[in-house]
Amino acid sequence: MKPLKLATLFAPVLLLAGCATSPTGAPVNANTAIGTASNVGMAVFQSEVGRKCRSELTNNNYWKMASLAMNEQKRTDIQNNVCGCVSKRATESVSLVDLTTAAIDSNSRNQIVAQAVANTMQGCYREFVR
Repeated sequence: MKPLKLATLFAPVLLLAGCATSPTGAPVNANTAIGTASNVGMAVFQSEVGRKCRSELTNNNYWKMASLAMNEQKRTDIQNNVCGCVSKRATESVSLVDLTTAAIDSNSRNQIVAQAVANTMQGCYREFVR
């Protein structure tokens, strides 16, 4: 029964990988398919980190006080810079195992994203808010 479940799980991946081509039109091999899946997973992770960063920043008391003295454009620019920095650095602060777990399990994803934001937010905030 287990081999059947495993085959059922990977069948769509193999079928889609078999039909895929690279941007140059060359067939995609397993390494390319895995690389593409990794890039998609990374993009999803970065998107989640960006969303969490904006939420954390909006609820941060220091940000609330600092942003009172800013116009809307300045707040948006700093928020974009800080959360862009957090998204980039967050991917460097998690392991491949954590990224894989985040792609599979939504509960774990929330915890991994929250930890990645917590690990990188302060440094990025200091970089753009003085």
